[in-house]
Amino acid sequence: MTDQKSAANGKVSSQDAEATEHHEAGKWRRAAPQIIASTVKNLLLMDLGMTIAFSTIVIPVLLDGKDSKGLVFTEENASWFGSIVYACQPTGSVLSGLVLESLGRKYAMMAVNVPHILGWFLLYSAGSHLALYLAAMIMGLGVGFMEAPIITYIGEICEPRLRGTLTSYSNLFVNFGMTSVFVLGTLVDWRHAALICMMLPVFTILALTQVPETPLWLMAQGREEDASRSLQWLRGWVSPQGVEKEVAELKRYAEEAKKKKKIRGYDNPAIVLDENPSNQTKVEKTEKVPEEVELDKPSWWKKMAQDAKDFFRPAILKPFFFIIVFFFISNWTGISSTRPYLIKLIEEFKFPIEPYRASVIFGSIGFCASVLCMATIAWFRKRPIALISVFMCAVSGIGLAFTPSSAMNGWACFILFVLLFFFSMYGASGIVWTVMSEIFPYRGRSQASGMAAASSYLITFSATKSFLALKHALGLHNLFGVYGGISAVGFVFLYFMLPETEGKSLEEIEQSYKKKKEAQTEPDK
Repeated sequence: MTDQKSAANGKVSSQDAEATEHHEAGKWRRAAPQIIASTVKNLLLMDLGMTIAFSTIVIPVLLDGKDSKGLVFTEENASWFGSIVYACQPTGSVLSGLVLESLGRKYAMMAVNVPHILGWFLLYSAGSHLALYLAAMIMGLGVGFMEAPIITYIGEICEPRLRGTLTSYSNLFVNFGMTSVFVLGTLVDWRHAALICMMLPVFTILALTQVPETPLWLMAQGREEDASRSLQWLRGWVSPQGVEKEVAELKRYAEEAKKKKKIRGYDNPAIVLDENPSNQTKVEKTEKVPEEVELDKPSWWKKMAQDAKDFFRPAILKPFFFIIVFFFISNWTGISSTRPYLIKLIEEFKFPIEPYRASVIFGSIGFCASVLCMATIAWFRKRPIALISVFMCAVSGIGLAFTPSSAMNGWACFILFVLLFFFSMYGASGIVWTVMSEIFPYRGRSQASGMAAASSYLITFSATKSFLALKHALGLHNLFGVYGGISAVGFVFLYFMLPETEGKSLEEIEQSYKKKKEAQTEPDK
């Protein structure tokens, strides 16, 4: 009767307005702004792909003494240039985690382009080994600094139904960046390739000005109106009524997170964005949640001490150690460690294709694998994709160990390496970053993401720097047998330890870890 009255008077109730808004912001309209924001953020990852692949087109030229300015590399020089970028990334990752909360995700992503612009220019103008190392170090710091903001940004702007797809969409840009460098290597010399690459971070800064800050960060800063406007943009350019429920949930989450920073001894209730309030997780009776807490603003050293304490709590440490092992598995499949030496590796395996063209083929395969991962992750889910990929990396690596290099076996080695490259890019290398963007609780997420990314690059540095030494000690084929064995052990580990996070909200994932902990500590009945 009331609805009929309102309709008769030409007025629409708030419930009707919200329903209309949701109707107008259909599935594709709600997805579009999240895709746009993710694409802009992914320009940083394209630059990352260019950065980590660039040594691939520099090292063979300098090893052969064909540089236009007369620079020449020994194998020791090559191993440092190919790996030093990874050695510097942890410092950037840790710094990123420390400043991310105060700077915000968006402005942190804008700032990280500055070292990349400088690094690309140094590469273009380098006249000594020192200049090359300095450029790699600066870009390594920049890549490390970008990790925490891009990981948290995608996790905080996307709806659960889109998060897995859009995170795997990120991997596509990393591979597109690598492929772009391989293509440039066939068209121009490496110095002009660096100059072309320098244009990307400039464009990225301009593009980032057009996307919003994450609503969760804004709400945590007490900027409720800005958080609402951000959500309106991200949920299909809707009116405030269209995001009222999600704003309320974010507000509750932010308030609980602030209380947890002030008072220890209780756990934050998981917030599930569910249409039915009865389905939402409630606080246990044993938990004592203070209604309001007033404390003096802590000094900077107390804040750092509290951040460190947050990092060492079980809710962070358990997923952190899992992610570290996952990173070790993904970086020791044989692709990350060999990427800087790919051209020389192609020659040594005697692939029946010109090395630079083969590098473009491998880059394209990685790109296609990322597209396939993005297209299938919602159907196959993350866990099966990761398990299949790591298993096939094991098969390919062991296969290369038993296939000697010769003109006769060139195609067999090529096919096995294609399989290794494809499955490494399809799941082994990409899913770990997707899981990392989801697995940490909000309180401590920035620090944990930065530390995990730092650990990842230390692992990559060890794999890359040791490749030439291990190749001389074990032989190329035996080394790939070691990579295959690591993948096989990794498959067993992931089978028992990898959780399924696809389609779950960030807080459902956090709650699942808390429930596992409670189950482990609960005495047997």
